[in-house]
Amino acid sequence: MKPRALKFDLIRITAICMVLFIHVTVVLVLFYHDATFTVANVFNGLGRAGVPMFLLLSGALLLDENRPFDTKNFYRTSFLSIVLLLIGWLLFYASWRAFLLPLLRGKPTDPKHFVTYLLTLKGLYPHLWYLFMLVGAYLAVPFLRLFVKKENKPYILGFILLSVIVGFGATTFGVFTRDADVTVGSFLTKFHFEYATGYLPYLLIGWYLTTFPPKKAMRFVLYGLGLAAALICVFGVQAWVKDIPDIRDYLVEATTLPALLYGVGLFTLICALAGDRETKSPVIRALSRASFGVYILHVAVLDVLVNILLPYKAFGEQYPLWYILTLFALTAIGSLIVVLPLSKVKGVRKIFHY
Repeated sequence: MKPRALKFDLIRITAICMVLFIHVTVVLVLFYHDATFTVANVFNGLGRAGVPMFLLLSGALLLDENRPFDTKNFYRTSFLSIVLLLIGWLLFYASWRAFLLPLLRGKPTDPKHFVTYLLTLKGLYPHLWYLFMLVGAYLAVPFLRLFVKKENKPYILGFILLSVIVGFGATTFGVFTRDADVTVGSFLTKFHFEYATGYLPYLLIGWYLTTFPPKKAMRFVLYGLGLAAALICVFGVQAWVKDIPDIRDYLVEATTLPALLYGVGLFTLICALAGDRETKSPVIRALSRASFGVYILHVAVLDVLVNILLPYKAFGEQYPLWYILTLFALTAIGSLIVVLPLSKVKGVRKIFHY
């Protein structure tokens, strides 16, 4: 068995657990108040480094100068795989939400929702946005590799800092001016900083952190910022949700400063703790390789649990902590029970890996 970089496997496993906690708690955060909201918000906020870490890892791996790269082969294999996965899983979830799930619930099917889901991903846990985003990111990777070189370090760092300010910073502080006559967003759009916004900066940051590992002092700065950001993800939403109800959507999404800093801090911590060690552990390897499959399948499992087998009201609304932990465990185990065996079947494994 070929050794694998321990830090990257640990990042994948940690990130998928965080994403599961976000989705397990989303109903409780959106539709409940008081104690239920408070408990769910803690897990939801602490999970907000999950997507950023996946994106940082993608940049660390896809832009690594030491890895052989052929543009034609990349588009023919990696990029095409993402496109086909998007099409396949989009059709599956549109069918699932419009036909299969209603049948399981004993409700009428909704053919209109099939089309609506294809076009808008309408409904809870719209997790396929990540595949749409990856298609765009993968299109840009060969172009990024022309620029992302060690000798271009100062320019890349400058671009990262610009992105943090005009992209992540503007999105974050714009939350507090959304109802004003002149908002942060409307002002910055006058400068057309679109090239420095979106998710591509994550790829550059992931490459930068692994190509130029931070010195000890800088690591502790990033840890501190990451911890502060994690607290903001939890307590910021808790404090301002009554005055700004949409803050739960805008303060903690992956394009905001708290999510970025939280992801960077945790990504740096795991890399530092694992160092350059390799692992041959079959358990770590299996969980890491299954992370994408769990991500893509867990929503169907969660739909069945939340809507049929384990709705919150039936569980007992006075036990939000136990409900969250139980739902997390059942969602993770249910997804792994499907993904792990099928990932070993030739021809089938491709739908759970990219």
